[in-house]
Amino acid sequence: MAGSTPSYRLHIWGWIRRPAQKLIMPNWLAITIGHNIFAWRPVDEFELAHELTHVRQWSANGIMYIPRYFQASRAAAAAGKDRYRDNAFEAEALAATDTLRAARAGGATSLPEDPAPATSPGPPPTR
Repeated sequence: MAGSTPSYRLHIWGWIRRPAQKLIMPNWLAITIGHNIFAWRPVDEFELAHELTHVRQWSANGIMYIPRYFQASRAAAAAGKDRYRDNAFEAEALAATDTLRAARAGGATSLPEDPAPATSPGPPPTR
């Protein structure tokens, strides 16, 4: 249901910071697997909005989220773009953060309505 917060569990594991910086990316904060968000420190509401988008994406895609996510990274790189920021799944999560920041800057006290999660970014349109 749009506008509702999906069920999730937030796990704060300080010890995971250094290993994940080597395995995931140097500036990582959290990773979402299914309805579980793993972070090395508490997340703020903007970071949580980002991760909740990934929870919704996992819900929409199931286990296919994994290959679709990596395909989106490959597609971004093949287009000469950034593998992370231009990955369609990350772009959607970054947009959720931007939407919340804009709502907060405008004085909103409730969360903006969530868009439906992408089921797959798909290939870029062809002509």
